Amino acid sequence: MHTQERIHQRPSGTLDQGLISVRTLNVAKVMLMTLVIRGLDEKTKRWIRAEAVKRGLKLSNAVKEAFQLWQTYNPATPAVSEMEANNATYSALREELDKYAGRAVLIAKGKLLGIYDTPRSAALDLRTKAPDAHHAIITIINNDKKEKLEWSGGSLKL
Repeated sequence: MHTQERIHQRPSGTLDQGLISVRTLNVAKVMLMTLVIRGLDEKTKRWIRAEAVKRGLKLSNAVKEAFQLWQTYNPATPAVSEMEANNATYSALREELDKYAGRAVLIAKGKLLGIYDTPRSAALDLRTKAPDAHHAIITIINNDKKEKLEWSGGSLKL
C-alpha cells in the first residue's frame, strides 16, 4: 500500500484557522488464483520447493521467476557461437589445409566454403555463399616449417 500526505488549508470562517494534515490511501487490487498442475511428480514438486527456499522466495515467486526465464529462452539460439564453430573447423582441418599453401581459405558457418587464389576473391564469395554470417575466417595458408626445439633447462650468461 502506498500512503500520500497532503496539507490542506481550511477556509477562513472556521474555528481552526491553521493547517491540518489529511492522509489519502491508494489501494492496489490483487487477484489471487489457484493453479493446479496435473501430472507433476512428487520429486519435481519437492525440488521446486527446495529451490524456492534456497533462494529465499515464496513458491509462487519462484514459479513466476522460472516462467519469466523460460520466456527468454530461445531454442533456435545455437549453443556454440559462429566464431567457436569456425575456429573448431579451422583447427580440425589445419593439417589437411597445408596442401593449399599460398592460397586463401574461407570458413564460415562452421564449414569450409572454399579455397581461393586471393583473400579478396574469398571475401567476395563470402557475400554469396554465407550472406548472413556474423563471423568468418579468411586466411592465407602458409607452409612454414615446424620445428621442435628443446631447451636444456640451463641459463645463459651474457
